[in-house]
Amino acid sequence: MAFRILHIAPYGPEAWAYGGIPRVVGAMVHGLRARGHHVTLCTTDALDAQTRLPRAAAGSAPDRRVFRNLSNRAAYHLQAFAPVGLRRFLDTNSAAFDLAHIHACHHVLGIMASRALARAGVPYVLSPNGTAPVFERRLVAKRVLQQLGGAEVMARASRVVAVSAAEARQFPALGIAPDAVAQVPNPVDLREFDGRPDGSRFRRKYRLDGRPLVLFLGKITPRKHVRILVEAFAQLKPGCAQLVIAGNDLGGLSEALVRAGELGLRDRVVVPGLLPGAERLDALAAADVVVYPSSDEVFGLVACEALLAGTPVIVGNDSGAAEVVASTGGGLAVTPGDAAGLARAIATVLDDGERWRREVADAGVRVRALYGADTVVSALEAVYDRVVGRALQASA
Repeated sequence: MAFRILHIAPYGPEAWAYGGIPRVVGAMVHGLRARGHHVTLCTTDALDAQTRLPRAAAGSAPDRRVFRNLSNRAAYHLQAFAPVGLRRFLDTNSAAFDLAHIHACHHVLGIMASRALARAGVPYVLSPNGTAPVFERRLVAKRVLQQLGGAEVMARASRVVAVSAAEARQFPALGIAPDAVAQVPNPVDLREFDGRPDGSRFRRKYRLDGRPLVLFLGKITPRKHVRILVEAFAQLKPGCAQLVIAGNDLGGLSEALVRAGELGLRDRVVVPGLLPGAERLDALAAADVVVYPSSDEVFGLVACEALLAGTPVIVGNDSGAAEVVASTGGGLAVTPGDAAGLARAIATVLDDGERWRREVADAGVRVRALYGADTVVSALEAVYDRVVGRALQASA
């Protein structure tokens, strides 16, 4: 049965500065459309604090409604998304959908959608994707949004999707009943890997030599433990490798670079900034090991993409990323915050690169089978079936 589905996300697939959720939304919407569903995505024109999605790009995708933020700076720094015209669209059109899917917590779009959908009698699914707890950053803004209606969004959801067992463990403390939880992993957009990433192109652009390359790629926040990675890198044999720290700085980079200077490593650390699109995949392919030592990470999208690019990974062992590595192979899991343990893991991979490349080849096959968009969307369809069926029974 083809559903009419409304997806609500504060940022669209082009918003690389906002991390993995925009890419997940893009892969999910594309996968659902490919399976015959009628999907409308409502989002904002956010790209980063300074730039907006161009009008031409905003209208390039079918059934996508892009609403202009009053201030993208406020949206980026304060979680204060203010999409002009969204409320009117929801009030007019919500009843036309069989169900909706809200992505991320603590934003005005979710509050508007939850209320409009409730008035229209349309059920919805919520995917926090690691944003359900109020922690780490923007704490005041998140608490204010909770008071303004954010708590209602979670309470009204017919199902709350956990992308891993690690995320599901967060839910009881938030008052989410076990029978309201559906565990479905994030989809990986395999279309990005139709062409082979070019690691040599990345090395040439950033003037990297032939030494092994240790790469961090992701949003740079304190819980990503990039400073710990710098300390671990300092424990490797002198001059044996190069370190690249790539991603959008959200409060963790300066501390890491100060520490690199203290350890005499600053000239061996390359900081290319945010890497969008194909350049991100080139970086993954260029690396000899991708290190993502984050704590409290609910999924491992970077780990999946690294394995698909042919590169082994090291992740934090308290997270959904560790669940990915356990299911696919191709990497190691270490205790977050343990610089010595992380250094040993990096050395283990770099000292036997050929063995790890062989393991990664098999791991990439498993990533495609377990986390490819078609597989994940099939599981999501089963969640939608139950939600719509329950809503029909309630209205009978």
